[in-house]
Amino acid sequence: MPFLKMVKFQLKLYIKNSYFVNLVIIETSSMLLYEYLAGYVGHNYSGQEWLIAGIMGTWSSCTTSAGALGYQRRQGTLSHLFNTAIPHEKALLAVLSPAAIYGLIAFPLAGIETIILKMPLNNLSWQLLLGIFLLWIARIVLSYFISLFFILSRNAIAYERLIFLPILLLSGLLSVPTFIYPFIKPFQLLSPLSLPIKIIYGQFPQFTWILSYIVVLIAFILLSKWMTNVVIHRAFKEGRLNIF
Repeated sequence: MPFLKMVKFQLKLYIKNSYFVNLVIIETSSMLLYEYLAGYVGHNYSGQEWLIAGIMGTWSSCTTSAGALGYQRRQGTLSHLFNTAIPHEKALLAVLSPAAIYGLIAFPLAGIETIILKMPLNNLSWQLLLGIFLLWIARIVLSYFISLFFILSRNAIAYERLIFLPILLLSGLLSVPTFIYPFIKPFQLLSPLSLPIKIIYGQFPQFTWILSYIVVLIAFILLSKWMTNVVIHRAFKEGRLNIF
């Protein structure tokens, strides 16, 4: 299929950039080492440390989606990519997909490092695979939606992590004090990342979380489809696709 060939081509370009490649490795390893040191004295590991590191690593790859657009802009190919007969949605998705695909290496990387550090490796089941798949879908949709705003900015690389990281932290990656949870829960219900994270952690979410995941994901997809042509048309009109 032409679209898969486009994704394959963009993936080859993506992994040639050392920043994109090293970011996932560094984020995954540093998070796991932090958790290892935090529990080293008492050796009170929960067995979920590698899951936290894996989620953080995959999401760090997601944060490079805006950087991928900036990379294309710097090369001078972004305007040509959108000025073709290919639908804008497909062209943009082909550029952003490599970040989500490459990010999947974070989980096996975290698993291998966990074994080397002799930490427990829990939650190895079909539920984990389901959670990773749902997380992967959510990452692609969110990356696409947020990156639409970065098309209008020449400083996407500087802003990307300021936006992506709070979204992850508000989605249930880390536990929060009980008295804070009621304030954070509405944000979690509005984030398509919350359900996959719960599943990855081995929890069995209520129907409310499943329904929220489906509704929010569909809403982001429909809104992204509507915004794509609007944003790209404005970018061409204002000349925002030029090289830095």
